Amino acid sequence: MSVEEKLQELIKENERLKKDNDAMKKVIIQMRGTLNRMITFYVTGSSRKS
Repeated sequence: MSVEEKLQELIKENERLKKDNDAMKKVIIQMRGTLNRMITFYVTGSSRKS
């Protein structure tokens, strides 16, 4: 495998990892919102925000 081929393979892997990272960030944001709602509900005993 030539240097150029290795470089192209690494570039493709880097792009795939960036997409995976973005997807994971979206999941974490969603989980944070869910956790905040659960804390509000169970700690304050209310499903409404103050």
